[in-house]
Amino acid sequence: MKTLFAAVLFVILAAPAPAWQSKQKWKPYIYPDDGFSITLPSQPIPQNDQGDPHIHLYSIHLESGAVFSLRVVHRLTDCETTLADLWDKAEANKDSNEPVIRGSLKQVSLADLKGLEYETGKPGERTLHRFHCGNKLFYIFSAAYKGKRPADLDRVINSFQTVNPAH
Repeated sequence: MKTLFAAVLFVILAAPAPAWQSKQKWKPYIYPDDGFSITLPSQPIPQNDQGDPHIHLYSIHLESGAVFSLRVVHRLTDCETTLADLWDKAEANKDSNEPVIRGSLKQVSLADLKGLEYETGKPGERTLHRFHCGNKLFYIFSAAYKGKRPADLDRVINSFQTVNPAH
């Protein structure tokens, strides 16, 4: 009997986890110092981007394989001019290493923030670039993925909400 119990226990413990256990658990995270909340499958560890204390970086790996990053820039920015400059640069499409995908440049809004979005890349590999500004903060979304744009990436972006900054 002990042998049978040990064998059953071994099979249970050694079996691969069911699909429902491997799924990421999505929940909202609030970052009042950076003026936003967002729903993610795991909690990112905020850090200063390349040591710059004025740019906070949040990065996670999504279940689809995409790598999502959100940068929050704490510098006084002229929103209209910055977005116009980014639009002109993307429209000029002069970077041969990372060309803008034709037809991907568009104006977008999110949580009442003006913005723009475009994708760059080569066949099979893409990078999403999305910029929003408001509340004295500038938000830069980026995501690298292969193939078609993953639904979980849009889920993350669409969950973004502004909150009153703590400062």
